[in-house]
Amino acid sequence: MTNKYELTQFKYSIGYTEIIILLICILCLALIHYSDLDFIISDYIYETTQWKYTQSFWAETIMHKTTKAIIIIIFLGLVFKLISLIRSRAENHHIYDLFILLLTVVLSIALVSFLKRFFNADCPWDLIRYGGEKPFYSLFDYPENMLPSKHCFPASHASVGYSWLALFFFFKVKNYQHKFKVLFGVLFIGISFGIAQQIRGAHFISHDVWSLIVCLLTAILIYSIAYRKKYMNCNKEIN
Repeated sequence: MTNKYELTQFKYSIGYTEIIILLICILCLALIHYSDLDFIISDYIYETTQWKYTQSFWAETIMHKTTKAIIIIIFLGLVFKLISLIRSRAENHHIYDLFILLLTVVLSIALVSFLKRFFNADCPWDLIRYGGEKPFYSLFDYPENMLPSKHCFPASHASVGYSWLALFFFFKVKNYQHKFKVLFGVLFIGISFGIAQQIRGAHFISHDVWSLIVCLLTAILIYSIAYRKKYMNCNKEIN
């Protein structure tokens, strides 16, 4: 009789890809800070559109509501897949890998949502500069007499896209060859969500960059803990 002990867990270690993305994000934040790029971009959008796309079919219905619904459906489909694996008593590593993937997605979005409630920041469309009712206050200088804020930092809709960076880590620990295609696809989705919200007047570009950083660091932390060891393939003969 032969029992086979399969590979149940792969080891994760942070690589050049994650470091490069983080460095690019830091450089972008430095550029945004020293060049006032937040306002340069929002000034241009406001002067060009006057926020006419805020309630538009493309920006509001398609890029905001419909895409979010599609992401939720995909997530629920994977939850159903996880339940099916558990009920069918599939190999433990399949269940574990999918669970960690879903956990990373949920925690990434949850952490961005928590930070939104923690920080006081208004959206561009709320500011006097862009036809709103409030002056601009920096993140750590928001006066109590102006509360409540609209809690627009970081960008939650962009995080719905960036949270799926977990897929890159899912493929990376298995060393699948398509992991970089997945990475570029997720980044494209997250950036698209962010641009749509900027055009609507809901966020500055820095809000989106911070969402990317939060989602990336969350994935790095979870996968570093969940895949801190590597179990080897082995066969054991039992007579």
